[in-house]
Amino acid sequence: MSDEAKDRPEKTIRVSVDLPVSLVERFDELKEQWGLQHRGAVLERLLETLFQEDKDNPKS
Repeated sequence: MSDEAKDRPEKTIRVSVDLPVSLVERFDELKEQWGLQHRGAVLERLLETLFQEDKDNPKS
């Protein structure tokens, strides 16, 4: 379990995905920019942002 996951009280499930190298390179750039230790933390932040935007702008 990552340090980021240990800081969250909710349960987690490990998910594996196959991504193009170009996306993984972008993940690594964001990981450095955001000061995160793991790619999974980058994906988590991106998904939280996406889902928060959906919540803030519900479709009628």
